[in-house]
Amino acid sequence: MAAEVRGLVVQGGGMRGIYSAGAMSALADAGMAGSFSHIFASSAGAINAAYLMSGQTDLVAAGYADHLNKSSPFIRYWRLNKIVDIDHLVDKVLRHAEFPLDVKAVIKSPTILHVVVTDRLTAEPVEVTSKDIGGWDASGNLMYELFRATSALPLFYNRVVEIDGGKYVDGGVSDAIPLLRAIAAGCTDITVVTTRNLNFRRNGKKGFLRALGRLVLAFHPEALRQKLLNEDKLFNKTMDLLQDSSELAGKIRITLVSPSDESRLARRTTRGRRELWDCAQMARQDVFRALGVSVP
Repeated sequence: MAAEVRGLVVQGGGMRGIYSAGAMSALADAGMAGSFSHIFASSAGAINAAYLMSGQTDLVAAGYADHLNKSSPFIRYWRLNKIVDIDHLVDKVLRHAEFPLDVKAVIKSPTILHVVVTDRLTAEPVEVTSKDIGGWDASGNLMYELFRATSALPLFYNRVVEIDGGKYVDGGVSDAIPLLRAIAAGCTDITVVTTRNLNFRRNGKKGFLRALGRLVLAFHPEALRQKLLNEDKLFNKTMDLLQDSSELAGKIRITLVSPSDESRLARRTTRGRRELWDCAQMARQDVFRALGVSVP
């Protein structure tokens, strides 16, 4: 009988990422941090997964609640060319002089981190792994740029990030929950952390919202505009599979962690420290419930 291959899939979603941040802390407390062969993630989910791999989950939720809250310059609605300052996230939080994310530990980890970014021109997902980054740049500096790229939200952060000659934006645009990638890689026991309720679907924009979207996206490539304005079929297919995984029965085991209380879930631009910490705490409770163990 073939050995199980354990995988982890992590969704981001702007400040909703504090939910998956809280989940990473709970997985570490449950002794599962080093149990995954592969981790697949995009956007904030990739950053949160990196903290799990580096053994620094005590920092990840605090990074949101204490350093990206309303007192920080991270989100400013009046700053139209950079409403969400991903440069602040990478350069002031992830690279923080006192407690930086240990990217070298991520690269050296036996777990492989698969980060999804979106090709700006084609709007197709591109996968870059921690081992790729280690081969290109042993210093780890390029790993920070990968996190900048996978978090580069169109409209909210108007910048394209270059990695190994490619130009990329937010990985959540093209593959927000990379479950099918984990299955294709041979993972047979997969923990999936979503930052959306399972009933949520990404439907296409219509009417006034579609017209407005085309206007504000006018300077982006056509493929990227269409990806952002139309139904996200891959995302919806993945959510359908998570909602009813019976077709995988006997082949792949899925442990699902998703928000149990929509009212406690942070929004993409939530900045209140109390709300953020509460969302992280809900995630911890949801993880232990999914694992069938008592909350510490």
